[in-house]
Amino acid sequence: MTNTSSATTSPVDQPARVFEHRRVLTLSRETFFAAARLVAAAVIDRDGPPTAVIGIAHGGLPLAEVIAATLSIPLGHVEARHNATDDLYEQATGTVDHSGEPLAARLAGRTLDGTVLLVDDICGTGATLDAILPDLAPHLASGAVVRTAVLCRNAGARYQPDLWVWTVDDWVHFPWETTLPDDQATEPLTLPHEVQP
Repeated sequence: MTNTSSATTSPVDQPARVFEHRRVLTLSRETFFAAARLVAAAVIDRDGPPTAVIGIAHGGLPLAEVIAATLSIPLGHVEARHNATDDLYEQATGTVDHSGEPLAARLAGRTLDGTVLLVDDICGTGATLDAILPDLAPHLASGAVVRTAVLCRNAGARYQPDLWVWTVDDWVHFPWETTLPDDQATEPLTLPHEVQP
């Protein structure tokens, strides 16, 4: 990310994500779509219809796209990179490269009002959400509020999003990621009846 609105954020006290190393938790496409609709319904139940959804690229974009389509609301995105690689069991560095430039370009000087939903695939530590939230401030109208939602929250995370579907204690493989090795032990995530907390 090389534009002028990029930044790197380095938290001082970075919690470690919990990985039991027993299996990789997997999410089927069918379960993902059901979870995305569950999140959309929970947002409406708790805060009323959001006015826009912003996905954190790349992992948060699929969730943002389904929510935007389900609720017929505008979609935007911001960019962030936390892990140094895509290797399994990669511990978070605490350094987040992030940019609000894609959102700024899409809004072209307009501001967002009402409830804006910021989404990602997983909250491993919370560092990515913490880094991105200040990027949204210049694009919010007076009185606008931001709510956060993720599919998974790692059991070691101190950060608590407003909504999440699963609390996880191992690595999670999402359906849009590269195929796992054939010999990798896995366990499918099953859809709960409601979101957390």
